[in-house]
Amino acid sequence: MFVDSHCHLSYKPLVDDLDAIVANCEKEKISNLLTISTNVKTSHKSIEISKKYKNIFCTIGIHPCEISKEFNLFSEIENILSKKNKNIIGIGETGLDFYKNDFDKNKQIDLFEKHINLSSKNNLPIIVHSRNAELETICAIKKERKKNDTNFLLHCFTGSEFFLKELLSLGVYISFSGIITFKNSHNLREMVKIVPDDKLLIETDSPFLSPDPLRGKINFPTNVKYVAEKIAEVKNKTLKNVADITSKNFKNLFNL
Repeated sequence: MFVDSHCHLSYKPLVDDLDAIVANCEKEKISNLLTISTNVKTSHKSIEISKKYKNIFCTIGIHPCEISKEFNLFSEIENILSKKNKNIIGIGETGLDFYKNDFDKNKQIDLFEKHINLSSKNNLPIIVHSRNAELETICAIKKERKKNDTNFLLHCFTGSEFFLKELLSLGVYISFSGIITFKNSHNLREMVKIVPDDKLLIETDSPFLSPDPLRGKINFPTNVKYVAEKIAEVKNKTLKNVADITSKNFKNLFNL
């Protein structure tokens, strides 16, 4: 059985056909989906989805690229979490994204640290997005590591070897997406070899980042098998090995 540890079921077009998506996942032996929120609206929608389908869990949080609109709405995320919904198993997607020139670095770091504190107080793992912000991401995680044992998951890893090894030294889980199937992702596939089995997860980030041979099309959670197949090839394992390892890690990380 497989697990898609990062998808966006609250996004169109996925949200419009959830019954079919869930049915297809069952056919393809995908046991669980984790639908990730990126703002207050999708946090509410993710909870709604997770309540309807027994094999879907959710996270709540504000993505760094939403900071211009939602920086002052973090209290709403705290309020949602205070209602103690068992389907919420993580905080995020949060983190740092310095790709665009108009980012507000200080606000992003502030919001990231607020998410980290919230996850620590509630003993929930935190799903991290990091783009063009490796050193700052490491610094934020190290700062938390000095105080607590919060579990971090770096989703859709595409960073440097230095970044990866620093994250692993801090006990961070690493998730790979369909990007590892792209023809020009040779270096990224080398990163897959470095990640120990007990820190490895797989995801689709659907509806984005469709793997080869489906690039350019809408991505679906069922495509997580393409990611697993590539990891099996790179790590010289069977597909069942990868499925078992990543499913076990998902359960361990999220206390399921």
